[in-house]
Amino acid sequence: MKVTDFYPIFYAKDIEAETKRFTEDLGFAVKHKPRIEYLDYVVLENENKRRVDLVCSHFPADSFKEGYLGMRVNVDHYDEGISYFEAQGYAVFGTAHETGSSITALMTNGNGSYLVVFHHKK
Repeated sequence: MKVTDFYPIFYAKDIEAETKRFTEDLGFAVKHKPRIEYLDYVVLENENKRRVDLVCSHFPADSFKEGYLGMRVNVDHYDEGISYFEAQGYAVFGTAHETGSSITALMTNGNGSYLVVFHHKK
């Protein structure tokens, strides 16, 4: 398994306001908005190809705090990526989300640290 990208994710209660702040004040552009059940999700990228993700949850039991949530880890092999991070003490939180082009899982280590493991299907 190889990590193909690694960047921060911020949790925002008002994702539209945070998207506006990142685009208008900080020079990012919206790269895409993946459709994920119960989530508003925005991938932003600046002119240097640096990325930041913003997420807002609509899960009934949402208890995330606004601000830094964790890191997004793009992997070239989903199952190997999940196994690797499980061996590091992380567990899948909820269920994975799969589309025709990707599979994504939120993982936590129980100490408030989160990873979003993301695999682009080829």
